[in-house]
Amino acid sequence: MGFHQFLYLNKILSILGFRMKNFSKSDYLKSEYNKINNLFLSGKFDIVIEKSKKLIKKNPTQIPFYNFLALSYREKGQIFLAEKILQNALKISPNNQSVLINLGSTYRVLMEYDKSEKFLKKALSINQNDINALVNYANLKRDTNNYDESIQLYEKAYKINNKIQTIIINLAGIYQIVGKFKLSETYLETLLKEDNNNTLAHKMLSTIKKYKKNDPHQTQMNSILKKKDLKEIDKANLLFAISKSYEDQEDYKNSFISFKKANDIQKKIHKNYSINEEGKLFKKIKDTFEETDFKSYTQFTNNKKLIFIVGLPRSGTTLTHQILAAHSKVHGAGEIVILDQWIKRKINNQDFISLFKNHSINSDEKIKDIINNFFSKISYIKTSKNIILDKNPLNFQWLGFIKILFPNAKIIHCTRNLKDTALSIYKNAFEINSMVWSNDQEDLVQYMSLYLDLMKFWEKKIPNFIYNLNYEKLINNQKEETEKLLNFCELDWEEDCLNFNKKANPITTISITQARKPIYKTSLNSYEKYYNYLDMFKKIEKLEKA
Repeated sequence: MGFHQFLYLNKILSILGFRMKNFSKSDYLKSEYNKINNLFLSGKFDIVIEKSKKLIKKNPTQIPFYNFLALSYREKGQIFLAEKILQNALKISPNNQSVLINLGSTYRVLMEYDKSEKFLKKALSINQNDINALVNYANLKRDTNNYDESIQLYEKAYKINNKIQTIIINLAGIYQIVGKFKLSETYLETLLKEDNNNTLAHKMLSTIKKYKKNDPHQTQMNSILKKKDLKEIDKANLLFAISKSYEDQEDYKNSFISFKKANDIQKKIHKNYSINEEGKLFKKIKDTFEETDFKSYTQFTNNKKLIFIVGLPRSGTTLTHQILAAHSKVHGAGEIVILDQWIKRKINNQDFISLFKNHSINSDEKIKDIINNFFSKISYIKTSKNIILDKNPLNFQWLGFIKILFPNAKIIHCTRNLKDTALSIYKNAFEINSMVWSNDQEDLVQYMSLYLDLMKFWEKKIPNFIYNLNYEKLINNQKEETEKLLNFCELDWEEDCLNFNKKANPITTISITQARKPIYKTSLNSYEKYYNYLDMFKKIEKLEKA
């Protein structure tokens, strides 16, 4: 995310860094630990917080309860409070490995990558074979695009203990990212032999399989789906995977039934969500830049050039990324989430917003600090290339900010038949807490309407800043459209951009298999196969005519 694309979230006990050995020999404390541990794993974070606070007050040196408290706050989105709690725990026990690991993990989430590495390295200096530290350090390397190092760390953890499912899931995931699908499949099948009920493994396997009629894996997944004790999220995982298997078999009715049920489950999980929140955000963005004079802002430069690929998800952004990343002067960094997450945290801060509403001499220094901070954060991208390519689609929301912060950036706006885009969004599984609007047809149509309105606003406010690249034109006229794209980016023609699929660039989106193939036309008008099943298409046609 961003929608960072894979659900390889490490929320199980094996990597939380808790240590029973940190306790005194009190049976009472061990009993309380077990109770709180069960509550934490059940997602009852408010109760965990309440109990942990009481236990810390009575037993201020018992580190495991600081871990529970901090990680519960982190799960609730209060990550800075989590950081503070862990720093306090570190003062009590400076070499406590569990605290060091959790701090490293927390700073990774905060995208403070240097700090994250510092604490994880320190944890590993205490015990270089600690699985929790190895997996968290591997996660950091994965998130910072250092895939080879990440694989080495996961593999080392796997050799130490080849039964921990989180390690196997992450190994399978990262091998998919780098395009080693056979290795990924081997790890997933190994896991499923041990635990046939791991629905995430089933879903991941489905993304790289091509299903034929009567496929045994499809039968297996349908059988597991009938189990009464299956959690809702596990049902959704299976249903998305089953849907994909039916589509491969050209059974579009059963494919629809499955992904509709999966979305209904995820909508139920987010029952308090309202699309009105997106409307408020988009209104705030437009209000911020309504009167902005972009020409009045000082243009700060950096030796790194930026290209942003934006648009609705599933509109051809990954394909565009692969084409440009095949160029010798461009480093394809995938979806950089730094800008998106940072602006989301700042968007309701009036002092921050005022920097972009009206230019003043006093704002120059603050804006310069923001720019320097951004480039400092992306310094984790180890490349000698001067052009960094970011394909986080939802950066379309932040084009006004980008215009002021990076006035010389290139913006590529990917467009696609809206019905095909909507279908592809609705039938695919994204990270559970991202793009909640995608789980409901009405919400999805409304979000598309908001997106179209905002893009019209940007075209009016910052003309000649945005290059519109149409997916259908690119598919039908690959060479001509690629030449135009390269010209816009001020890049010389290179044949590799035409044969992008021969490059082994990592892919971290759900286009993980499609974007490694040569351009194909079977994705055009794919909505027609589902037209009679989905009500949203008629509403989208009205948007297209507006």
